[in-house]
Amino acid sequence: MLAAVGVLAVWAALVTTGPGQVVDEVAFAGSVRGRDLLDGRATDVLSLVSEGTLVLGVVVLVVLAVLRRRLRLAVAAVALVGGANVTTQLLKHVVLQRPDLGLGSANSLPSGHTTVAATLAVALVLVVPVAVRGPVALLGAAYTAATGVSTLVAGWHRPSDVAAALLVTAGWTALVVAGLRVLGGSATGRVGRGWAAALAAAGAAGAVLGLAALLAAAAAIDAAGTVVVASAAQDAGRGVQLLSYAGGVLVSAGGSALLLGAVLALLRRTPA
Repeated sequence: MLAAVGVLAVWAALVTTGPGQVVDEVAFAGSVRGRDLLDGRATDVLSLVSEGTLVLGVVVLVVLAVLRRRLRLAVAAVALVGGANVTTQLLKHVVLQRPDLGLGSANSLPSGHTTVAATLAVALVLVVPVAVRGPVALLGAAYTAATGVSTLVAGWHRPSDVAAALLVTAGWTALVVAGLRVLGGSATGRVGRGWAAALAAAGAAGAVLGLAALLAAAAAIDAAGTVVVASAAQDAGRGVQLLSYAGGVLVSAGGSALLLGAVLALLRRTPA
């Protein structure tokens, strides 16, 4: 429920309002500053995310779960990956709209690439043996963060798109974990507690700093009296662009770590 409210809140604040669109667009413009240096690496990361990757990933997840004789984990992984990615596409193309306030009307929220990466990372944590969930969650957080940040670097998405994708994944993760708990079985106890705390703490710190940077950029834009027009992002100074861009990067990276830390915390008392 909180994740669903979060998606709507991000959309309402950054997509449906003029100031929100400007802040998002300024971050988008700020990404151009380092694109010459980072675009090649971002493209390499994004090339790993495709429909083929999604299908192959699901097959690998199911095989791992079956080899462990955990059929319900296989079902849970498929439900998580399928449900979250379908939800993202429905939200982006059918449910949510982007009003044309001078900065374009093509809705890009939530990010499909980030949803694919996040769901595969979370589902992998779900199906692997309990003893290795911590390290796998760390790698999953890094992969998800790299994908989310790469969509910003490449100019494919805005910070709000990545944040919404992480929230969609969080919502489906909560549903799947609830289902596993209803089914019952032996719980995993305190395994992974340290990993969960470390990831959650680092992720929360990054997300808070990122949000603070975005709010500071918004305040600077408001103080300058920027009007919501097509040139608004370009009119913002270089410092404001970089501040907003840095905020988007921190929200993407911090949100990814926070998501995987929360997953470990949820799974500590969930049947494995």
